[in-house]
Amino acid sequence: MTAARFLDTGLLPPQRLHASYAGIAGAAVPGSAPALLWGRATAHLCLGQSQSAACELVARPAVPVLRRPLGGGTVWVDEHQYIYAYIVPLCQAPRRPAEWAAWGLRPAVATFRAFGLDVEQRGEDLWLGNRKIAGSGSATLGSCAVFASSFLMRFPHERFAGCVAGSAGFRSWLSAGLAATMTDWSSHGAIPAEARLRAAFVAATEAAFGWTLQAGEIRDDERLAIAEAETGMREDDEGCGRRAVPGGIKLNRESHLVEQESEGRVVRELVVRGMVARRAVMLPEQGAV
Repeated sequence: MTAARFLDTGLLPPQRLHASYAGIAGAAVPGSAPALLWGRATAHLCLGQSQSAACELVARPAVPVLRRPLGGGTVWVDEHQYIYAYIVPLCQAPRRPAEWAAWGLRPAVATFRAFGLDVEQRGEDLWLGNRKIAGSGSATLGSCAVFASSFLMRFPHERFAGCVAGSAGFRSWLSAGLAATMTDWSSHGAIPAEARLRAAFVAATEAAFGWTLQAGEIRDDERLAIAEAETGMREDDEGCGRRAVPGGIKLNRESHLVEQESEGRVVRELVVRGMVARRAVMLPEQGAV
């Protein structure tokens, strides 16, 4: 068994949460013990490391915006999610980053199933039935592999949709599309107490990775690295390249919504599970409806 650290951060401001796993990774050395960080954050929008708020979001979202140092797309994070991050020296992680999703999501799959939710891994996500219930992001930070995901208890799809760039009509379709392609724990059963969920997840992690997790504290050198990471974490750059999905947004690996001008018309199209679920062709002035 490998000795590993369990770090429960409690409820944090958005930048502190993301700076925590970045700072802990930055302070690690190749021989460091792996760590599991567990916590929550107040409401915010979190961009993937290669995204731009100017492209993806409305001009003044209702919640703070930041860019995390991990991959993936734009996500909504709030107090109704339990965020976890594995911070593992590269020599102890799978050699190929393409293998990290299957590795990092294995304990979460076991935890969901222990509570009667029959999730399955599809790519970098977890699905329950035909809807996504969890995404993930990962990156090499310092000498560590960092892999993060969450347990989504409630998802406010209307609040998230209201922050995404596009016409009013686009955001209305987006809210409906999210309801059809994403789900949360509360839609399938009673939400467990945090202590019970945390204990089950810790046990699943130990079984999956051969770790012995011991509750620990963030060290002084890690606190310094976290403070540095938090200071350097900007919400967005000044420029805007292009959206991750041109003219729209990815809902899950099989679904997306786009709105683009073509030959003097606005074409809005919602694709759900690879099939066109809804399509409209409008004059530009009608596109906001």
